[in-house]
Amino acid sequence: MKLRTRLHLVVTGLTIVWVIVLLAAEVQVTRARVQEEIEAANQVATQLIGRLVDIYWRVGGPQVVTDFLTQLGHVRSNDIVLTYRGGRVLYHSPPATYKAGRNAPAWFAHLLAPSAPRYIFPLPAGLELTVQAETSRSVLDGWDAVMRLLAVAAVMLLIVNGLASWIIERAVAPVVIEQRLEEERRLIAHELHDEFGQSVTAIRSLAQAIVGQSSQPPLQEAARLISEEAARLYDAMHGLIPRLAPAALDTLSLSEALEGLVRDLQRRHPGVTLTLRHDMAFNPAPGVALAAYRVVQEGLSNALRHARASQVDVELRAERRSLTVTVTDDGVGLPGDWSRPGHYGLRGLGQRLGQLGGKLTLRNQEVRGTLLAAEIPLTGLPRVSA
Repeated sequence: MKLRTRLHLVVTGLTIVWVIVLLAAEVQVTRARVQEEIEAANQVATQLIGRLVDIYWRVGGPQVVTDFLTQLGHVRSNDIVLTYRGGRVLYHSPPATYKAGRNAPAWFAHLLAPSAPRYIFPLPAGLELTVQAETSRSVLDGWDAVMRLLAVAAVMLLIVNGLASWIIERAVAPVVIEQRLEEERRLIAHELHDEFGQSVTAIRSLAQAIVGQSSQPPLQEAARLISEEAARLYDAMHGLIPRLAPAALDTLSLSEALEGLVRDLQRRHPGVTLTLRHDMAFNPAPGVALAAYRVVQEGLSNALRHARASQVDVELRAERRSLTVTVTDDGVGLPGDWSRPGHYGLRGLGQRLGQLGGKLTLRNQEVRGTLLAAEIPLTGLPRVSA
């Protein structure tokens, strides 16, 4: 699964949890509000209507009571019925016009609605006045509030995921670019080895053949110079290939690849003593191994090219959570303007370590020489898909 997809799933999951918490709180508050509204409205309506009906009954009997209730019309949150005790209905309050034609889902009404209290007032001549709480409008208000909250949550989810996508894109872009550059360097290295290397070898073979077969000294000397230059070009190319892409890491462990690197550089620089110490009982993740290899490679290259050192020591020390890599030399130390812009190797190395959560240190030693040190978390970065 891509890193971007995993992060989106995390953001979506957190947003959904947040929405669920808000919905639970909204339902609880709405339930309490509906309960309070129903109880208050029902008590007021019961007391007021009950007394008025009793008064109108005394004044004019059933017809006056029916006329009064008809003029009263719908009373919010209450259902009013006037019946004979046998069940014949004389009056039933009209339905609410507020949000008419709509109702909340039955499961939501069951979840939200409190028990609806009912009050029955017996009247003379076998009449009964029933006032019962009617909760559908209050429940519908709660349902609409939940729907608004869900709409806001959906918009927020889109905004948060869009923002997260933008942040992720900016965060992983350097990693993706670095991986693409690494792959490009690998392809160039293979092209140098397969195509350019064969061509140089062929040129050298032809020159040596001319030297062996020609009887003309000037031609032999020219062919010998071509052969020697081709040999130097071949050696320089083989020194460049590991800097482009350490192919050894494809098949060897980090410690084995570094041993090969040190051995090859020692052969080409016999006047400098190179040492490698490590306690690598395991092979770290590919990203960590490549970063460690690049640190050693950069440190050795700088020491051999610029430090005029006689001794260069490389040490790798693996701890529980990090890998420490140090390259020290006994050379002339760093120049005064070493931190000026333009040291692309060190800058790229620092960026690579920063992407892994590591740290790069470069300074002069107390007595003589330079120290290059890197601390790399052993977790490394997950593989990122573009």
